[in-house]
Amino acid sequence: MAENENLKGNIATQSSGKINSKIKKFYIVLGMLLLLLIPIMFIYGLLHDRQNYQNEALTKVRQAWAGAQIIEAPSLNVKIPGKKEDEYKQLLLNNYDIEILVNTEYRKKGMFKVPVYTADVYMKGDFKNTLGNIKNLETMLSFPVSDSKGFITPPQVKFLSKDFQYINYTSETKRLTTNNSIIPFEIKYQLRGSETLRVIPGGENNKIEIEGNWQNPEFTGDFLPKEKEVRNDGFEGEWEIPAIAASSINNPQAGVSFITPVDNYRMASRALKYSVLFLALTFLSFYIFEITSDKKKPIHQLQYLMMGAAMLIFYLLLISCSEVIAFWAAYTIAAVMTISIISLYTYNVITAKQDKKFTLIISGIMLLLYIFFYVLLALQDLSLLIGSLVLFIIISVIMYSTRNVDWFNDND
Repeated sequence: MAENENLKGNIATQSSGKINSKIKKFYIVLGMLLLLLIPIMFIYGLLHDRQNYQNEALTKVRQAWAGAQIIEAPSLNVKIPGKKEDEYKQLLLNNYDIEILVNTEYRKKGMFKVPVYTADVYMKGDFKNTLGNIKNLETMLSFPVSDSKGFITPPQVKFLSKDFQYINYTSETKRLTTNNSIIPFEIKYQLRGSETLRVIPGGENNKIEIEGNWQNPEFTGDFLPKEKEVRNDGFEGEWEIPAIAASSINNPQAGVSFITPVDNYRMASRALKYSVLFLALTFLSFYIFEITSDKKKPIHQLQYLMMGAAMLIFYLLLISCSEVIAFWAAYTIAAVMTISIISLYTYNVITAKQDKKFTLIISGIMLLLYIFFYVLLALQDLSLLIGSLVLFIIISVIMYSTRNVDWFNDND
């Protein structure tokens, strides 16, 4: 009995003093994965710098052209003479209709393209005369925009006149004599802008129509259009907003954002977030091969590092190529180059040209992973669902592949 206890003690001592080779190799692979976090952070920094460079270029274009435009509702103020000081009264904007035809184009700054637009604006409506009989009082009609630098030609205004008249400001001062219940107006001008175009509804009844040639509009603001149509050659949007709907909102707006369909830096940033998972799944494939293969050829930790470095260069290729070609094409080129170099290294070095089957398996795994991650990038709304299902399948395959591994024994 004493001999049995001594034997158990010796076994326990040996077990505590020696780490199983499979577990030891797992820790080594994990350490290599953690070490690769350092270059991942450098790639994040590079991506951030490129984004800043792009933003600087976009800002310069927008400063030279014009920024986002907000078209405010017209207002009419009447000057009422007083004994001590004059009093100004603003008449109520009754019906307000605005039609905008937008022509969008790209302007380049270096390698970056910025969507900008030229808008033909036509507005008409009327003000309610709440003062009754107005005799020779000074009035000011104003129609502000957020960036007046965008005016291409002087505005044309038809107010207390039969014909349109050019003016040099966003306001027109005239003397008014009338006893009509409504005071009509018409205004038209051309306006440049970028990023977004919004309209502030300020009347009792507001009708807004925006039409353009941009294929990927995003209807923004506090109100969705009553009717909208997006075609291959452009879009149309129509809003009808009563005053009661806008009264509960501070500075209500309705409009369109001219977004770029695919922002390569945003997509690259999302792809980089999956880099650790991609490396882990690839390393895990090699690790399982190493502990289950009949051909005992261990993979050195430096070989893991070299393969990891090759997979991280994928992101550098993706960022640089997507600056000059479409993102999907850049992703395809970078993926094919990475899969090719990993496959050649696997066949010629890892398996020493002795195992074509594993080379094909690892190439297929990487191809499926790249397809999987691209689907996650493209289907952002369903990425969590698809990702969860695929990861469940992956862990199931891993559990099945290692079903015969004796983790307590160094001998397979």
